[in-house]
Amino acid sequence: MKAQRNNEQDQVDLAAMIERASIPLLLPALVQLTGDTRWLDERYTPARPVGFSEDPTGGLEPQIRAEIRAAAVDAVTRWQKGELEPAVPDPEPTLMAALMSQCLGAPVPADYAPMLSEQLGLRPYRPESVREQLGAAGREFSVAVIGAGISGLAAARSLKTAGIPHVVLEKNSEVGGSWWENRYPGARVDVPSNLYSFSFGDKQWSEHFSQRDELSEYLIRTSQELGVRDAIRFGVEVHSARWDAERQLWVLSMTTPQGEETLEASAVITAVGLHNRPKIPDFPGMDSFAGKVVHSAQWSEDLDLTGKRVGVIGSGASAMQVVPAVVDQTAHLTVFQRSAHWVAPNDLYFQEVSEADHWLLANIPFYWEWNRFRLYWMYTEGMFPALKVDPEWDTSQNSVNGYSESLRRFYMDYLTRKLHDQPDLIEACTPSFPPFGRRILIDNGWFDVLKRDDVDLIRSGIAQITPSGVVTTGGDEVELDVLVLCTGFQQQRYLYPLEVSGIDGRQLREEWHDDNARAYLGLASPGYPNLFYLFGPNTNPPGGSYINLAEAQVRYVTDLLVTMARDGIGALEVREDVYTEYNERLDEANRSMVFALGRVSNVAPPRDSLPHLACHDK
Repeated sequence: MKAQRNNEQDQVDLAAMIERASIPLLLPALVQLTGDTRWLDERYTPARPVGFSEDPTGGLEPQIRAEIRAAAVDAVTRWQKGELEPAVPDPEPTLMAALMSQCLGAPVPADYAPMLSEQLGLRPYRPESVREQLGAAGREFSVAVIGAGISGLAAARSLKTAGIPHVVLEKNSEVGGSWWENRYPGARVDVPSNLYSFSFGDKQWSEHFSQRDELSEYLIRTSQELGVRDAIRFGVEVHSARWDAERQLWVLSMTTPQGEETLEASAVITAVGLHNRPKIPDFPGMDSFAGKVVHSAQWSEDLDLTGKRVGVIGSGASAMQVVPAVVDQTAHLTVFQRSAHWVAPNDLYFQEVSEADHWLLANIPFYWEWNRFRLYWMYTEGMFPALKVDPEWDTSQNSVNGYSESLRRFYMDYLTRKLHDQPDLIEACTPSFPPFGRRILIDNGWFDVLKRDDVDLIRSGIAQITPSGVVTTGGDEVELDVLVLCTGFQQQRYLYPLEVSGIDGRQLREEWHDDNARAYLGLASPGYPNLFYLFGPNTNPPGGSYINLAEAQVRYVTDLLVTMARDGIGALEVREDVYTEYNERLDEANRSMVFALGRVSNVAPPRDSLPHLACHDK
């Protein structure tokens, strides 16, 4: 929560609270509050965080910490009394880079300053409003947003601010996307809550890593506070989108509670996400299973696992949350693992946010902002050095450079400590790819569960499903009462099952060969004017919060739509040569990243400029 003066501050022992504060967060906050740049001196520079580990002392000597805390008490006291106003509420890029570097204890390029100033709310993005211009010109211009999850809500907020007429089409009965649909036991975010949230949507999170219900409530409340719900049509599923070149608009075919309908819009933003269509494996005999089958994303609230023999297919993120959450209910639990993942410890994973932390975030000027920055860097940019393949490095040992090797050893040491008395499990749980070849998962009791006598880990493939259970490729027969599919989503089949027809009837799914989606900046494709993707191809981050990326994508798309509405541009599309050149650069970059070794293609695109787009007057 961003700091505000309030009477409750007088009831609090400020010195005691500041004693609980993080030194790396106080340093830039002090500069902004007082204007005193001595806090940027080298003697106050904290140690750089290692991995996801946090040290509130910053590794500084006690007398240095005491000096910083005393200055913070003095500055905040004067601010509370109204004797001091923030000296630098909106730092210019050079100073912002210095503040970021001091907070982190490592250099941060000034190039990051504009984006992070926006993300921290120091310089919030507000699009130009074209409401009056559209009204005065009598032009019809409207946008259809498909999906009311995180991206859709961010888009609706931005379009509303810009005064662009729009409708949000949501297939579910409520907002939230994946966080509305996924209700399996143990579901929670694997990114700190204060980072996995909108830059414009404050909340006092109850836990450092919030559970599904709190996240769902947050998204519903945010939609209410933003005033975007009137633009949302619930229970509407879009089946196809066809470009009408003569009229320069999209024609959407959809199923609504009232039946089949069509809707026309000047532009379309797809905000369908990557985790909204479960991937159901087609094992031989699947339909013959006599017990219950449930996908983790389609969990039945009345599913009773008490005393049941349960099989879980998969060992990724959802399985790692489901299994520890249900194991005490089951008679026996069997995990069918295709491949192991790197698993990181995190002491805060199940912890509630303390009252002291809540108070600091809500009452110390700029403390909330720098907490968000530090989390962002630790979980996003700070991990980038581990992704780059050193051409001189021997990658056969499951690492790609020196930093990658240090992470591999750290995760391996943790795995070995947890499973020290079961060498077979150590071997079974050791990944065959370097760290960040796939997203790092957080241990929420996974290793402890696998050691239990009533839990089996099977690495053989599945040959077939029988009425009574599973037969593996190794010939083992496992009798089951319930089969839980933690098999992920149709991520590779982007926009599936939506069918999109562009200029001259060209078919987007055919051009993508169904499961090889490509786009410029992950946002647009040539031949499909006025169509923009959020969470588009090659924009799934290997770590950190997608919400940061969603807001950046929405900013880019909104600026384009404002330009179209303001200047009377009827159709706008990315040029073929720019699209091709961008994807060649993306492929070249990927070839030098850990993704290539892990058979994953993921590169976050840079923001580019409007001249790369072909515009046509209305």
